[in-house]
Amino acid sequence: DAVQLEEETLNACPHLKMEAVPLQLEHRQDVIDIIVSSFYNKADLEQWLKPGVLRTDYSDILNDIWSVLVDCELSFVIYDRNTERIIGTALNFDARCEPEVDIKSKLLIIFEFLEFCEGPIRDNYLPKGFNQI
Repeated sequence: DAVQLEEETLNACPHLKMEAVPLQLEHRQDVIDIIVSSFYNKADLEQWLKPGVLRTDYSDILNDIWSVLVDCELSFVIYDRNTERIIGTALNFDARCEPEVDIKSKLLIIFEFLEFCEGPIRDNYLPKGFNQI
């Protein structure tokens, strides 16, 4: 049940005092650092494009859409309240209202691939209209 799952989650990291907080403008650099580090170093598809992908490719995209991310009110950061540091983030959009991004790097290959995979499912099987998915 949900209570047991929450207890198991909290017990998995007893040294952390985590809190989810809605994404705010001032979180920009911490979130960019987390996303760039994560995707540049660990993302499966991107590893095949190196050395053609730069860290700035990710930060440029995030900077371009930052205000939209905040305004959508669907994204959040995770604070460790013991250290007052942001230790994680989730960036989310309504699937029917994603911002347009002008990608000028090899990351375009990744975005086109994801759209190829996700587009037909989103368009044919998921609920229509805004605020549905």
